[in-house]
Amino acid sequence: MADKASQSSVYKVAIASTDGETVNMHYGKATKFYIYSIDDEVGYDLVEERQLEPVCMEGSHEISKMEESTRRFTDCRYIVVSRLGAPASAALSAAGITAMELPGSIDDAILKVWKYNQIQGLFC
Repeated sequence: MADKASQSSVYKVAIASTDGETVNMHYGKATKFYIYSIDDEVGYDLVEERQLEPVCMEGSHEISKMEESTRRFTDCRYIVVSRLGAPASAALSAAGITAMELPGSIDDAILKVWKYNQIQGLFC
C-alpha cells in the first residue's frame, strides 16, 4: 500500500453511512457509501454518493456479490466502515484497498485516514 500512498497526495475514500455524518454501517449491510476526495495538502470534499445492494445476507455472502462490490471501489484507496467481516476485508485487500473500522463522525474518520496515509508515506 505504501507505493500507492507515494504516487499521489490526492485519493478517494468510501465511507459507509446512513446519514452522511456518521460512519455507522457494516460493510456487508451498507446500501450507501459517501465518496470523498482527499488532497493531503488542501483538504477533502464529498464527490459522490454510491448506492449498493448489500452483500451480507444473514451472515452468509455470495462470492460473486462480494467481487462485484469490491469492483465498485477500485477507484478508492480506503474504505471506512463501522464493522467489517473477514471475507470482505480479504477481498478489499486483494484489490489493493485498505479497509478500516472507524465508527463515529465522518470528519474524525477522515482525519484518521489522513494521518494513516501520512504515516504510510514515511515508509516509501
